[in-house]
Amino acid sequence: MTTAMRTASPRPERPQTDCALADRVAGMETPMLTEMAAATFHLERLLQSVGTPEQELAAYTVDMTAARHCDYVLGAADRIRRALDKLTAPYETPATTNTETGTDQSGAAA
Repeated sequence: MTTAMRTASPRPERPQTDCALADRVAGMETPMLTEMAAATFHLERLLQSVGTPEQELAAYTVDMTAARHCDYVLGAADRIRRALDKLTAPYETPATTNTETGTDQSGAAA
């Protein structure tokens, strides 16, 4: 459930989320940056609390194989990477190759 919260931004209100970090920084950044910051915070916090693969496998309340758990973990990571690539693609500048010298903008051989 979301509720509106007042901000100091030109937009008078932004929806409040279930994430305390996103709600705290809402209005200071664009909605995209707020969500990216919150996602980063969640992943960094996960790094501090995640167990070994064996401990994670033991935490299931249903039967689970190590191979299937591995597939789930790697699949989720792929989804995160694909989403991040789509978000950042408009901001990335493709390397422009200088056809006369055969080098890219950094001077490295293309």
